[in-house]
Amino acid sequence: MRDSIKNEFHHVMIASMNDMKQSVNLLQHTLEKMPLGSSSKAPEETDLTSIHYEISRMQNGIGQLHNLYLLEKNELTFRLTDAYLLELIEEQVISHDVLCRRVGVTIKIIANEDISGYVDINLVSHILDIAIVNAIRYSDGVIQIDLQKTEDGTKIIIDDNGRGYPEERLQHFSEIIEQQDFSGLTNQMLGWYYCYLVANMHQNREQRGWVHLNNESVLGGSRFEIFLP
Repeated sequence: MRDSIKNEFHHVMIASMNDMKQSVNLLQHTLEKMPLGSSSKAPEETDLTSIHYEISRMQNGIGQLHNLYLLEKNELTFRLTDAYLLELIEEQVISHDVLCRRVGVTIKIIANEDISGYVDINLVSHILDIAIVNAIRYSDGVIQIDLQKTEDGTKIIIDDNGRGYPEERLQHFSEIIEQQDFSGLTNQMLGWYYCYLVANMHQNREQRGWVHLNNESVLGGSRFEIFLP
């Protein structure tokens, strides 16, 4: 009886999360079709900007909870495909074009070449999405995404010109990664940890992917760095 209830709950959870994702996607699509106001400081435009940003966060939050749940159940699909990473980055930047125009943020992409790599396209696209929304939150108007080839793999560095991450959050994130200390976990911290797990799932021999957060941005703000072997 108990096993049957657990099995039913599992399917209910999956169905509910998929339903929530579809609803939030519909809301975001509706917002993006609405014309931009003549002034970003107008009250109605300020409200729409806040709603748009929160919906983007909610969309990522539901997606990461869904995938973390599947990961715990060993049911998360992980499929490596040869992909061009610049294309993945450009797709995510384009997907946030309306939000960036609403909040007055410009995103610049630096890439000497379109580097290819064996990655899970859906999962890497998702953590790029989270990282870009994260940068939009902390930015003061400018974001730079730098795609770099290294000896061991590829780095995607997302810099902004904001005030940087609070030091206590950086310390907390390090404790989560190093000590698996999840006390006081926030939704934002969960998102960062999810990005770390996805990057870490990518492996080439002994080398594994990782995510680092710091305040060493070339623009003077925060940096979100993703390494994929």
